[in-house]
Amino acid sequence: MKTIKVIDAIRLAKEISKIPDGRFTIGFFPYNRTTGKASAKLRTIEGCKVRAQLSRERFSIDGDNFFLFEDSDGNPKTCYQALIRFMGFPDDNYQPRKVIFHGDTN
Repeated sequence: MKTIKVIDAIRLAKEISKIPDGRFTIGFFPYNRTTGKASAKLRTIEGCKVRAQLSRERFSIDGDNFFLFEDSDGNPKTCYQALIRFMGFPDDNYQPRKVIFHGDTN
């Protein structure tokens, strides 16, 4: 599986979302703020577009930790950037690319 740095994946998702039919696929572990735990089950959503970041006042923690997007039906979605595991883009037929973070070696 190809890899992509998280900062590059987010930048590419933002650029693709500017194109009228530009969409991406994302796989992440959902986080439940009520229980304070991430799910063990990976969630995959296709046909996504990046949505505008909310003001910092809207979050109890730094909003830069979140990745805001909408699904193919236009429903708003949010995930923690640190819990993103793969993203797929149209330039390589949505083949998943493993998202790597600072310090990741594989």
